[in-house]
Amino acid sequence: MTAHQPARINPDTKPALVLAMLACAGLASVSFVLSFAGLSAIAPWAAVPPSLAALVPLFIDVAILVYTYSALAATARDESAARAWTWVALWTLVSSAANAAHAWSFGPGGWQGIVGASLAALFPIGTLLAMHEIASRMIARPAVEPARPSSSLVPFVVPDDWTARLAARRQPEDPKATVRTLRAQGMSVRAIAERVGMPKSTVHTIVREQVPA
Repeated sequence: MTAHQPARINPDTKPALVLAMLACAGLASVSFVLSFAGLSAIAPWAAVPPSLAALVPLFIDVAILVYTYSALAATARDESAARAWTWVALWTLVSSAANAAHAWSFGPGGWQGIVGASLAALFPIGTLLAMHEIASRMIARPAVEPARPSSSLVPFVVPDDWTARLAARRQPEDPKATVRTLRAQGMSVRAIAERVGMPKSTVHTIVREQVPA
């Protein structure tokens, strides 16, 4: 009998991805609505007329969403996302501070006001994190292709006479033995001196020496 395999949730299936996307979208919507209420209420602080108060949260929170997408897209393309993440952090800080200021201004004060202001500061952070999760599941990272083996063939070069001579010069041989070998082949002293790079007098001395038995 085969062992019973416990059921597991595959996070890469479409139902799991759809469920995760809906949950993240719901969290982002709730966070955005709560942040929208606080930022709209403090629009008069910036001398914004009531008819345009809704543009204040749109200006701030939508900027967070735009730069979050830009940062994730740059990361997916293997590009630098430092500038986009800097703007995300800046606008999130502005939104959090504005929501906290609104909660403290209209709150009960005291420790209750501190708790309320801290809670209000989390609204834009919740929007940011939810959108980050949505975008990270929508945007795929580029696949890394394995390096392909090179199919180019290295040509075989047949050395010519000059190449053979250079190779012979580079080999660590006994210069005296080389001189004697070339002399035995009938080469002149001058030709041997040019061949091995020695003075003619040195070649004469080597030729006159007796090879020990």
